[in-house]
Amino acid sequence: MTTLAAPNPCAIFPEQPIDVVRPQTAPMSRMTWRDFAWYRMDFQKNLMVINSILLFEGSVDIERLISTIEHRLPNYPRFTQKVGTRFGLPYWVEDQDFDIRKHIELESFDHVSIRAPHGANLEDATTLPNDITREELQNYMATIARVPLDPSRPLWHMHVIDRVQGGHAIVFRVHHSITDGLGLVHVLNHLTDENDTQGKTPSQVGHPLIAKPTPPSVCSYVNKAMRWLKIGFHVGRLSVQPSDERTQLKAPMSGEKKLVWLPPMSMDQVRATSKRVGVTLNDLWVGAVSGALRRYLAERGERVDNKALRAAVTFNLREKSNAYQLGNEFGLVAVDLPTNHDDPNVRLSESSRRMTAVKRSQQPRATMVFLSIVAFLPAMLQRLALNIFTSKGSAVLTNLEGPSRARYLAGSRLSDLICWVPQSGKIGIGLAFVSYAGQIQMALFVDTKLVDDPDRLLELTREEFDILDKATRVMAEQSGYQGEFTNLKNVCAAA
Repeated sequence: MTTLAAPNPCAIFPEQPIDVVRPQTAPMSRMTWRDFAWYRMDFQKNLMVINSILLFEGSVDIERLISTIEHRLPNYPRFTQKVGTRFGLPYWVEDQDFDIRKHIELESFDHVSIRAPHGANLEDATTLPNDITREELQNYMATIARVPLDPSRPLWHMHVIDRVQGGHAIVFRVHHSITDGLGLVHVLNHLTDENDTQGKTPSQVGHPLIAKPTPPSVCSYVNKAMRWLKIGFHVGRLSVQPSDERTQLKAPMSGEKKLVWLPPMSMDQVRATSKRVGVTLNDLWVGAVSGALRRYLAERGERVDNKALRAAVTFNLREKSNAYQLGNEFGLVAVDLPTNHDDPNVRLSESSRRMTAVKRSQQPRATMVFLSIVAFLPAMLQRLALNIFTSKGSAVLTNLEGPSRARYLAGSRLSDLICWVPQSGKIGIGLAFVSYAGQIQMALFVDTKLVDDPDRLLELTREEFDILDKATRVMAEQSGYQGEFTNLKNVCAAA
């Protein structure tokens, strides 16, 4: 069996000549209180790191890869900066000793014996490197997910692994204080190309698509004041919100992690299901997870017929005018999952209704404000506040829209994009729903004390999409509806 070497965030490549462009020095800049809260959110059992795997076709050209990324880093100063303080305030400070080779590491692996075909001479047996399987890569991710990023350097790292499923892989780890999931997608779009002929070409500094801000009006100030009143109300409401039902998914965590994924689904198939009953892809995602959690617990002897589990669902708040900026511009909405309903159509209808309600509220911005507030507190008090806040739910869900077309990095085609959502505080289950080039990838990140068989939970989630597809077809036929974009609530009422 192929064995990957233990991860070493400080590994340095052998010195080799390479034509690179040193990123321009960025001025020191204030760190937002929100990002500072994410920076201090690391603790032993839950690291605040976004882990992702980029799967590429063909073998890796490591020198071209390093050169490409080195040329394109200047547009994102956070990747050459580390966290420092000035007068007690957090700042992004340029790393004067920045070395790209300390952040891009080519992993080594052991050679294994390849047996000669049946009937062949044993002398034909050789020792060659095998392709790394998905299971071996998952085991590697379970190990590396517990390794913190080096705070004395910019908080990101790439582990490059050759011979993975006929190609190569890049394990891209970015601390959440640098950016959120959508910001990371913008970074990936910028580092990659639309074809395989590009590579070392430096990118234009700055993003020309940034919109110009509109001067505020008197009405805008009034609306902002009303919005802040609503946000204050929701912050108070979240602080006194009771915890969801206690199940085995809320047990004390062990710190042992596992990251799993399945082969991708077709985007067209999933979108057809959502269009059939007039719900969003996010509604469908929440409905599928609700059914999967219900069945997973039932298989372990725990009925949830009278229990509605709660999940923290990410909600993008990034304005178009700062779409290319990094940092964290999202809120979390607490959604009571319809795990207590047996009918898949009812689960989907309730998921849609509840998601619509929270999206129309100020709850997403309230959680963003909450993070800015706790960042003012001492580290121990911040952790206490986050533990209280996260104890109210059982899982984190995210839906991330990746590039719609195939991308290339250093001449290699990106075939699959897998991303995991980190958890904080007392939450040890994170499910991600990531789209890329006409396919959808589901990924699960868990503490093994809470979910002893994560592969089964992810398989159940995949099955729930098929169940919802069949159920909505039947419901639409029974209602006599022949087209698309009907409304699920109306269909359920008609039935």
